[in-house]
Amino acid sequence: MDEWVKTIIIYLIKIGISILVVVLAKYIAKLIYKIILSTAEKSGKVAISYKKSLMTLINTAMYILAGFIIISVIFTNLSAFLAGLGIGGVIIAFAVQEPLGNLICGFLIMLNHLVVDGESVEIDGIGGTVQEIDINHVVLKTFDGKLIHIPSKQVWTNKIIHYWPEDIRRNEIKVRVSYKYDINLITTVLDEAIRTSELVYIDDDHQPAIVFDSYGDSSMNFIVRFWAKRDNFISSTTSAAESVKQKFMENNIEIPYNQIDLHIKDVNPQLVQNKDRN
Repeated sequence: MDEWVKTIIIYLIKIGISILVVVLAKYIAKLIYKIILSTAEKSGKVAISYKKSLMTLINTAMYILAGFIIISVIFTNLSAFLAGLGIGGVIIAFAVQEPLGNLICGFLIMLNHLVVDGESVEIDGIGGTVQEIDINHVVLKTFDGKLIHIPSKQVWTNKIIHYWPEDIRRNEIKVRVSYKYDINLITTVLDEAIRTSELVYIDDDHQPAIVFDSYGDSSMNFIVRFWAKRDNFISSTTSAAESVKQKFMENNIEIPYNQIDLHIKDVNPQLVQNKDRN
């Protein structure tokens, strides 16, 4: 058999082994992922907050291991390969500086639990729900349905607002009232109204508050602050507004329209006639 035929056969075998290694790495990664999840669920004590991110980490680790195996299979003499790698290492280092920074920040985000899958947050002014935390990006689904990939480095270095650190969050509505009513009367009626709202959450630590806001052009302005559970947060606004309107109707309290006072000065008719003649 000719030497070049043997060489081709050897390289085909190496390529086949490499493909097999990649397939096995993918299969083993899925198997490890399933074992970790099943173990966590059976124990009932360990909560997996990064399910998608865990899969990404396991895949990355297995593919890196597969890469080293493939290199050792293809390059029987690694000295030449390592020499070439050393020469190109400086160039590659500059090229991967940003991805490497995102990689490190991605691990730091998960280790410090800055954000978790399914959490509602605002990152660098972008609000939404965390869909996935992968190695280089945090995938955020905005409240209007957009999917945004935010680099991990940007997440790590910018301000993060957690919308729901607890299951209860404060909400508020603004109410305008005519000047003819007593402020103490209004605060009493508003307090009664908000306490009768079905979706308002009240306990010893979460009490509603009625705050006088300002004297407006045609009304006194109040802020009604109350607490609501996560599932009822959006609908609690409507519920509170309905309760306030109902209480105002029962107590004959008006919610005023904007009013403009127009003052007309008397004009000398003689001056108007002279102007028309000119």
